[in-house]
Amino acid sequence: MEDTEEKLVTRGLKFGKIAEVKHTANTLLAPTDWYVIRKYENDVIMPSNVVDFRAEVKAECNRLETEITACTTVEELITVMENASWNTL
Repeated sequence: MEDTEEKLVTRGLKFGKIAEVKHTANTLLAPTDWYVIRKYENDVIMPSNVVDFRAEVKAECNRLETEITACTTVEELITVMENASWNTL
């Protein structure tokens, strides 16, 4: 397989940053996972602020992953990561 070093470095950075974003989203969502489990096991309504928070975290994760994937330079990647906007509950 022939590949340039630049492509390998760029792919590695993107892969790492996407993994970081997913880890952050998971860390933020984990404390409210029990609401989801309770909803599906016992049909108990989730508080609207929890539903909204979880939707915002997932949307930010998706946005960041899309923007990271589209990056073609390290500078663009830095900008995307600096503009991450994670909400807290």
